[in-house]
Amino acid sequence: MNSRRILYPLTAAVILGYYLFFNWQSLHMYFDTDDMYALYFAWSKPLSQIFKENLYLWKGEFRPFGAFFYRGIFALVGFNPLPFRIAELAVCAFDMGLCFWFTRLISRSERTAALATLLFAFQVRMIEVWWRTTVIFDVLCFTFAFIAAGLYIKARRDSGDLSAGRVVTLLILFVCALNSKEFAVALPLFLVVWELLFNTSNLKRILKSRAALTILLMGVLTLIYVAGKLHGAATMASNPSYTPVYSFARFSDTWGEYMRDLFVLKERPAGAVSMSILAGMAAIAVALRSRVLIFAWVIIFFGLLPVSFAPPRGGYEIYFSWIGWVMYVGALLVALQDMLTRTTPQYRTALACIVFVLVGWRWGKLNLHTLRTETRDWLYGPPAEVRDMAKQLRAMHPDLPRNSRVMFLEDGFTTGEWTPMFELRLLYEDPNMVVDRIKSKTERPPGWLQYTSADKVHYDHVFTYDSGTYFEVPQAIAALQGLEIADHGSRDRGLK
Repeated sequence: MNSRRILYPLTAAVILGYYLFFNWQSLHMYFDTDDMYALYFAWSKPLSQIFKENLYLWKGEFRPFGAFFYRGIFALVGFNPLPFRIAELAVCAFDMGLCFWFTRLISRSERTAALATLLFAFQVRMIEVWWRTTVIFDVLCFTFAFIAAGLYIKARRDSGDLSAGRVVTLLILFVCALNSKEFAVALPLFLVVWELLFNTSNLKRILKSRAALTILLMGVLTLIYVAGKLHGAATMASNPSYTPVYSFARFSDTWGEYMRDLFVLKERPAGAVSMSILAGMAAIAVALRSRVLIFAWVIIFFGLLPVSFAPPRGGYEIYFSWIGWVMYVGALLVALQDMLTRTTPQYRTALACIVFVLVGWRWGKLNLHTLRTETRDWLYGPPAEVRDMAKQLRAMHPDLPRNSRVMFLEDGFTTGEWTPMFELRLLYEDPNMVVDRIKSKTERPPGWLQYTSADKVHYDHVFTYDSGTYFEVPQAIAALQGLEIADHGSRDRGLK
């Protein structure tokens, strides 16, 4: 019996089992505060505006493709986090298959692809990718960009050039990737490097091909997109959390933070160490004359370059370039296996199986140990805050009349957040609901609805919060706060 008929489904089952083992519990994760922001703006905008934002690259709108994900699922299931979690994990599972396909396409090695996909399935410091729905922007960016890259490379290998239909498809995928997250700007460079490394055609022939035209058009779209991001109405450059600092110190510090997450270290390595690792990987790739390793290094370096001068946001930002890391490790391990079995090639399959098991065991052990020992209040805290408000208020009031006015004397969120307003409007599907908070210190921008009178603000419901529990405030107590609750004559809960 052909060993592939056994090893192929067995390998796929092991990788899928590994993926589910580490990620199935994320199905219980609730919406977090970032989800409320993304979902609210996806739901509150006219659908025509979302389409326009995805077409007008020069306006620099904030990752508009994700709005289709949030709005589409919300329209089907409403305020229910489980379908969102299932959808996000399904896309991540698809990305594992994409990782195998793309790695095999580049390396022409199923052993390399299997090892790369096993490593790709989960990384503990990148846990937000699989446990937070709001990281769907990174996930979709990877999906569209590497489908486009794979289709481009496969067409170039199979037929030598691209059909007109393939060019249009690639440009659509590229725009979708750009509108998902900024990492996609690296895609045209990936394709140029692939042409230089793997295409044996002469330069003049390449320049006259539709492939060159495709890369050129992608480059033009990239310039338009970058201009919009830097100078458009929704520019991110003025946000301190995203403001880049173009210096070697910021570059090395940022890479140090990502190296700490990549290698699951307790402390950030010094900038010189991080730069030495990058340089060493490039040197090994060149010394071995491995086009696969060089291409993987390009994905690693340039895939993370869009955020290399900005403040580090978390390990999840490595996701777009993660395929480069796992491809590099997989190709290097396979190269070592081939060196060991140079005179005994009949043992390569057996050795590949042993290496696969050992890598899976060691990588899984590291991930599991770190998962169990590190605290993650930053991951579990925000969903708990959103869940407490949604479930407790829904229990008190399954429905609220349209245009209701609500005040929170206290709540479980930090000062200056808009999450309570986003959440209640989504929970009751009322875009005109007024949600005010005593603790909010921020000034409302123009266009945010609120109901006021000359002397005081009238509210239909007033709530407060203490030790994880929300309470509705009786009318007499609210009056002492200088608030007036509208008496609808129907609230017969002893709160009159």
